[in-house]
Amino acid sequence: MSDRSHLIEKKNFLSVNECNKLIDFYNVNIKESFTYRDTFPLDISANHIEQEPLLRTSIINILQECKKYDEKILVDACQIVKWPVNSFMKPHMDNDGDVFAALVYLNDNYVGGETCFEHTQVVPETGKLTIFSNTKLTHSVNMIKENTRYILALWFTNDFC
Repeated sequence: MSDRSHLIEKKNFLSVNECNKLIDFYNVNIKESFTYRDTFPLDISANHIEQEPLLRTSIINILQECKKYDEKILVDACQIVKWPVNSFMKPHMDNDGDVFAALVYLNDNYVGGETCFEHTQVVPETGKLTIFSNTKLTHSVNMIKENTRYILALWFTNDFC
């Protein structure tokens, strides 16, 4: 990767138990998920955050970790995303106004599903946080070959107010 300063990894950001609770939360609310390409995101609304203290704590922790980016930031979107077998994402850069993205791998009992950058890939580990500049780094996700991948994904934008 040309600029590793745009990529942060933190192992054990959430415990296995916390990750399992977030997957359970997804499954309880699965009827609210939708289809996006070949994945099934569940938008996390303010209502969900208020009802689920673990979500609130997780998001606050991610925001605190993101202070390494010296900018005023806002959460643009927050989702728990289910990636079934055969889902993947082609290499791309986001150009929709986001500053960076944060992913927490909620499980790692699947084959494939690595988040890839130009010269490196992030191996999924339950509870690992990955923060990266989605507007400066080309990124992709390898095809999931076995089982289901779950992530907590957040996208951040500048606070221009």
